[in-house]
Amino acid sequence: GVDDNHMYFNVGEHLLISRKLSGQFPNYEMILPKNSEQTVVLDSTALNQALRRVALMSDDRSRAIKLAFAPGQLSISSQTAEEGEARETIENDYDGPEVEIGFNASYLMDFLNVQGEGSVSIEFKDGNAAAQLRPAESDEYDYKYIVMPMRI
Repeated sequence: GVDDNHMYFNVGEHLLISRKLSGQFPNYEMILPKNSEQTVVLDSTALNQALRRVALMSDDRSRAIKLAFAPGQLSISSQTAEEGEARETIENDYDGPEVEIGFNASYLMDFLNVQGEGSVSIEFKDGNAAAQLRPAESDEYDYKYIVMPMRI
């Protein structure tokens, strides 16, 4: 059913009520990266495990980590004054310039948890622009995940 402000769904014995949004939906296409100059393909499981280990040493509030892309490798690091620091290196086929980007580790892990196994493609322009993550080789799904960088 539906009324002016809500939609109602009967699913078996359950009733789901959803409030309708009012107003103009933001133009999401404005934040999608237009010209990602660099692309790196990584194993999503290896990346997720490395992020989990490094995130243990990140600041509890910001969860900030640094991804340092260099030819042939990705270094993931974090540090806090109280806890110490952590660093992981993942080898890959990246052949672009050296770039450092800061991210909230939780946002990257959210995508990787949904992505599951397989390869993930990270596309970026530089250390100050949004990065786009997507399944690298998926015929089943076609989706993009945009992550804004943090200053590190």
